[in-house]
Amino acid sequence: MSKEQALRMQTMCESARGNVEALLVLLSKSKMLNILYTMNCNPEPMRFSAIKKQVGSSSTTVARRLRELEEHGLVRRQAYATVPATVEYTLTAEAVLLQPSLESLFDWVLNQADNAV
Repeated sequence: MSKEQALRMQTMCESARGNVEALLVLLSKSKMLNILYTMNCNPEPMRFSAIKKQVGSSSTTVARRLRELEEHGLVRRQAYATVPATVEYTLTAEAVLLQPSLESLFDWVLNQADNAV
């Protein structure tokens, strides 16, 4: 690799580092990966109560995480004018692209658990 190529590679890595760190901070929040995994396992739109039940967390935590995922473009929230209000959540195309990496992470965790026993 030439010096020019090495410098270009270093510049690309440095510019991506902030984005990677921001994603890791987001994903490391309590129940964030659980919510993404739960939604990935169910391709149909999910209601808040179903997500909360499957994740096994408080309403406050699930609501915050869904809001953060929505703000980062990973979850789409659809509210319907019903009584009581109906709200459904789906993964966006960006979140679907992230799923193979998350599945690899979960597979690694499961393999480590198998090896520890």
